[in-house]
Amino acid sequence: MAENKNILEIRNLHTSFFTHLGEVKAIRGIDIHIESGETLGIVGESGSGKSVTSLSIMRLLLHPGRVVDGEILFKGEDLLKKTEHEMTKIRGNNIAMIFQDPMTSLNPVLRVGFQIEEALLQHQRLSKKEAAEKAVEMLEMVGIPDAKRRAACYPHEFSGGMRQRAMIAMALSCRPELLIADEPTTALDVTIQAQIIRLIKELGQNTGTSTILITHDLGVVADICTRIDVMYAGLVMEEGKTDDVFFNPAHPYTMGLLRSIPNVATGARHRLIPIPGTPPDLLNPPQGCPFSPRCSFSMNICTSHRPGYYQVGEGHKAACWLLDKHAPCCDRYNAMKGGISSVER
Repeated sequence: MAENKNILEIRNLHTSFFTHLGEVKAIRGIDIHIESGETLGIVGESGSGKSVTSLSIMRLLLHPGRVVDGEILFKGEDLLKKTEHEMTKIRGNNIAMIFQDPMTSLNPVLRVGFQIEEALLQHQRLSKKEAAEKAVEMLEMVGIPDAKRRAACYPHEFSGGMRQRAMIAMALSCRPELLIADEPTTALDVTIQAQIIRLIKELGQNTGTSTILITHDLGVVADICTRIDVMYAGLVMEEGKTDDVFFNPAHPYTMGLLRSIPNVATGARHRLIPIPGTPPDLLNPPQGCPFSPRCSFSMNICTSHRPGYYQVGEGHKAACWLLDKHAPCCDRYNAMKGGISSVER
């Protein structure tokens, strides 16, 4: 029997928010996996379900959110069956998370060093002195200058980039096996964004930590991730190795995302083409493919039946009726696909 290399497996996950207007079906049956030491990118527009997926994994959903169905297996054990006490031992120790906004994630009235120490004291058998020394060491590791003095500072005394570095130091302080980074470069300027992404990439390589990077920035994904899951309307539309998804996209939504980002190689000659329309209302999600109202290749079956996954290549699959062997040949689809491939290359 083949050894299971997956450190995390999400199976048929359904997560909803039960509001006074009705059930908002934020996640509608996704399957995601990540191998040990791998960096997985989860991409998609705002509202596609990326952050809800991460909060479901961490069991940090607030009312009225709730996981309705599915399994979240971490090293073979279902996190959804863990008690809150058991999850407290796992969070920050085995699985750590970097949140979008470090200013709201850090406690404004506690010194930065102390906040890192708290995680160490809770999960590691360290004395207070050892935890303080380790906190300074972690700040040094993430590139905070004069770390010993900075450890005694409050979050408001740090710049945005330094606060995010402090969050990374806190997340990695207990050497987690899985790191979830949810939009780690949001609200940072371009130079600092590049530094943070390089830091996450280097730390993953040096520590062997598996990383899930949640972002809408395909450029970041191309630089750091080995595989990509493309999400839309609470579903995974396409999955594959980074090069396969970038150079051979199979789903019209993935193609739309790639056509709407700048390309350095083509510069001003390459016109950006936005995806028309807006994402669907998940209070009443579409019966068929959720992208069909915005898709220029939509067929009758797309509006009435949700497609299954079709293998495009090894480890590469997409949920699109155009990939069915009985689908009519679509020259425009093939032309768009070929055009994106040539531009990306």
